[in-house]
Amino acid sequence: MRELIQVSVIGVVSVVLASLLKKNNKELAVLLTIAACVLVGIFVVRLAEPVLEFLITLRNLAGIEKELMAPLLKTVGIGLLTQLCSSVCVDAGESAIGKLIELCGSILAIYTALPLLEAVIDMIQRMVGS
Repeated sequence: MRELIQVSVIGVVSVVLASLLKKNNKELAVLLTIAACVLVGIFVVRLAEPVLEFLITLRNLAGIEKELMAPLLKTVGIGLLTQLCSSVCVDAGESAIGKLIELCGSILAIYTALPLLEAVIDMIQRMVGS
């Protein structure tokens, strides 16, 4: 709960300051937004550590191969980073670049998930062949 309050305060203060700065100094407003994103990102990474540890424990208990879990986690990370970077670009008034980042992130997520899709195809082929 404490982390949510801290992140919320950082976010609200950053938005208010960036809104005030946009009128006179758009570049500084964008830098403030990026700095707030980095600061909140640090909080997110710290919060994600126990979640990742739990997923590793769950993977071990379920007997899922490490090679199958890694693409899943990478794909989630790609989605989160893509959304963050695209939003920063849109806030800076560069929505075309933001859309290209979204497109690139989508394609990269699919590419990263290919080992999972290949594993599903292998499983289906084994089931049909049996």
